Amino acid sequence: MSSEFFSNYPRIAYDISGSNSVAPNYTVAVNLLIRNKLRTAVEDDVTNFYPYVVPEGMRPDVLSYQYYGDTIYTWTIFLVNNIVDPYWEWPLSYKDFKEYVSDKYGSVETAQSQIHHYEYTARARAEKTGTSDPVPAYKLEIDYQTYTETDVTEREIIYSYGYEKDLNESKREIQMIDAEYIQSVQDEARGLFR
Repeated sequence: MSSEFFSNYPRIAYDISGSNSVAPNYTVAVNLLIRNKLRTAVEDDVTNFYPYVVPEGMRPDVLSYQYYGDTIYTWTIFLVNNIVDPYWEWPLSYKDFKEYVSDKYGSVETAQSQIHHYEYTARARAEKTGTSDPVPAYKLEIDYQTYTETDVTEREIIYSYGYEKDLNESKREIQMIDAEYIQSVQDEARGLFR
């Protein structure tokens, strides 16, 4: 991950213990609260965003370099997509995903056979027509008793491996700032941080 992520945030004096109001013991900390102010400013101009699907194994710093010509813009990818923890909120590579599943469930095979939850399909997917886009299925998590009482065409078992895989894959759909505007976003951020 790029080390520039926090270099764009201002520093503040912060009293971690808060126990001595007369002579506080300040520590220099990164002001993460400014994130919301910047995020709001960037989101106000949504015409500068476009959807992007992160390919397998793509690191955020490499994506920044490929799209913006420099890794210093990696933090903007995190900001726009509300990523606070770049390791866990960025899609894992296949190798890292398998390792994560094995660590969490004991093995991939266990995750593939362990029930995570049950779902009820409240609305089936409606396919695209000449005048409308497709409408995704609407599913609800249900308990085992409700599952057994639900028609077999409207219920589904979600196994741990499938759940984790779908969660990881959903992280691939992100928003990118148009490269034409990236420098102005950087300048605006620096203005807010002062």
